[in-house]
Amino acid sequence: MPRLTSFLMGMVVGALFYYGATNYHVIRADDGFHVVHKVHARLAEAYVDVRQFGVADWTAHPDLATAIVQEDKQRLMQGAAARAVEDGVKQALPDWPQP
Repeated sequence: MPRLTSFLMGMVVGALFYYGATNYHVIRADDGFHVVHKVHARLAEAYVDVRQFGVADWTAHPDLATAIVQEDKQRLMQGAAARAVEDGVKQALPDWPQP
């Protein structure tokens, strides 16, 4: 009987993890972890690290960007624009003195 109980508990825990992975994005940002409800229930993009995302990365993940905007957490996307401007300046002025 203990084996059956362990098996059933494992099934319940696995089902809960599957439900969470298909319905929520776990996002790693500069200020920690965030949980955002997905737009479409899919297993893709259950965990996404956006700390080094650029503008091209956000265009490659439109469902993630839409979910972030719907949850009113646009601040998670602001670092990408700042990094894009910084990279553009570094390319235009490669010999600019570093602080």
